[in-house]
Amino acid sequence: MLKTGLATSALALMLAAVPALAQDAAATAFEQAIGAPQPVKNYPAPWPLKNLIKDGVLTVGTTGASPPRTFVDPATSELTGSYVELFEKLAEDLGLEIEFVQLEWAGILPGLAAGRFDLACDGASWNPERLGSDQFLMTSPTGLNATVGITTKDSGVTSFEDVGDAVVGGVRGEIYFEGAKKALPEAETAEFPGLQESLMGLMNGQAGVIVMNLSNALNTLEESPVKDQLAMVGPALEVFPQSLCVNPNEPDLLVAVNTMLGNYRADGSLSALIGKYATSTAEVDLLNRIGY
Repeated sequence: MLKTGLATSALALMLAAVPALAQDAAATAFEQAIGAPQPVKNYPAPWPLKNLIKDGVLTVGTTGASPPRTFVDPATSELTGSYVELFEKLAEDLGLEIEFVQLEWAGILPGLAAGRFDLACDGASWNPERLGSDQFLMTSPTGLNATVGITTKDSGVTSFEDVGDAVVGGVRGEIYFEGAKKALPEAETAEFPGLQESLMGLMNGQAGVIVMNLSNALNTLEESPVKDQLAMVGPALEVFPQSLCVNPNEPDLLVAVNTMLGNYRADGSLSALIGKYATSTAEVDLLNRIGY
């Protein structure tokens, strides 16, 4: 009986393993058949988009004040950056001309809701309110980001736990700043209209720490004229995916943009655009950690 029992158990284990082995073999064959990641090719060209603000034109709202994603090149006075090029690539691949509308961040999301742009946001962070909003639509992620701070090296602040009575500054309306207010409810705060103004506020003593996203912080520490006086404040208060935002009346544009973004992730062009302006492409390369 013992031998029979052992044989039966062994047979049961072997039979149970067959489906798993078959699945592994099928998965391997499927992967080999498909090959390396590749973009989707069967999409309309040009893509028929029904509710654009202007026929044949992709109207994009951007701050032009969030390097390295969007900024004005001081040498040419032209709008440039990784996300400016991303918007231009989207327009080209969708068969559209492009027109930028430059304004402060506080006006971007209301501008979408009011129908001023088709597309906007050089990386809007996800939260329940935004994902569930009827004022705009959010695309699939274009990158990961995090809330960090910048301070002066002589401030004595090395982490958010050291903030104490230091004034915490940030850009008016940005989710990173709003999140920092909630995380540091006792801190006095100072609002600024843009990133450069907040950095000036730090240097002239209006704020002891300025809050921003990690992408902007790394660029500031790399490119700012006063970078030798600056230090990072961490660890990050929050880590989150970011995406572009679409006019709520243009669900067909959302489908088109999501298709293109999937292609850019597959063929490496999204990572290449980020790497052209930033010291790291980790924000794109790590999207697979959240299923993209």
